[in-house]
Amino acid sequence: MKTFLSSITALLIALGAGLLTAGLTGGDPALVVQALIHGAFGTEANIAGTLSKSVPLMLTGLSVAIAFRTGLFNIGGEGQLYAGALAAAWLGGLGLDLSPYLYLPIVILAGSIAGGIMGFIPGWLKARRGVHEVINTIMLNYIAIQTADFLVNGPLSSEVYSARTKALASEATLPVLWRVPPSNLSMGILIAVVLCVGLGWMLFRTAAGFQIRATGLGPETSDLVGIPTKRVIIYTMSLAGGLSGLAGALEICGVHHTMYAQFSPGYGFDGIAVALLARNNPLAVIPAALLFGALRTADRWLQLSADVPRDLVIIIQAVTILAVARQQVLQRR
Repeated sequence: MKTFLSSITALLIALGAGLLTAGLTGGDPALVVQALIHGAFGTEANIAGTLSKSVPLMLTGLSVAIAFRTGLFNIGGEGQLYAGALAAAWLGGLGLDLSPYLYLPIVILAGSIAGGIMGFIPGWLKARRGVHEVINTIMLNYIAIQTADFLVNGPLSSEVYSARTKALASEATLPVLWRVPPSNLSMGILIAVVLCVGLGWMLFRTAAGFQIRATGLGPETSDLVGIPTKRVIIYTMSLAGGLSGLAGALEICGVHHTMYAQFSPGYGFDGIAVALLARNNPLAVIPAALLFGALRTADRWLQLSADVPRDLVIIIQAVTILAVARQQVLQRR
């Protein structure tokens, strides 16, 4: 309960800071609140948009949370997401003569593996060479994003449209649960929720989860009691990368059905805020992702209805991170 209240407090502080910023820049805080609520939940399309945008946020938030539990800071979610999206777009665009019951899982698995490789690299370097994961994940972000941009604009470019890959075969697209154009909600949300629940159970109810949490609390002590901390670090970073890669694959298979340059608005980085607000609890990632998904959906309404720049959402996210970080520092004193 205490953790829940502290997260709510951090969120209220962030919203208050956002409204104060809007007021100081000439906006009407009341209109801002109305725009946020209407933009996220005012119509069926807006609700579907909120739910749809929460899918990659759940998975990238889960990715960051699992890494945090091991004492690792996975800033590479964006690059891992791009790697997963690129793998899914390439394989799904080949149009293989396979049943959708086989083709779609293969495409999604390929995206997860691509992201997992991007997580394995910094995990291995951390465990075997002592290289800090923050440095490696930041560099890999640039490598993945720039490589994806090059391939999308070059070798993988569609013959019909420039700066995007071929459209996915229909057998490689996710089924639609709620058809509300333009924000159709795919089955990806079920996959994301199941993973949050499943990894929450794994983290707190299994030996593997205990090893992850023990390594995060004290790797030296964990080594002394026989926990293979180096192996745990490598496996956990690979899992974290796989989750972000899955987020990219689900975006391609469930939302865009093609890949274009800069298709992500920063879901990998937003996952850091989601994980912090959820206090690295996989179950709490679900409501945290829904909240940030609502903000992402409503941001365009800020400009249209309240005459406030949509960047106000970024301010709210930043203050949320600062407020949560401050609370954690105070709790450790």
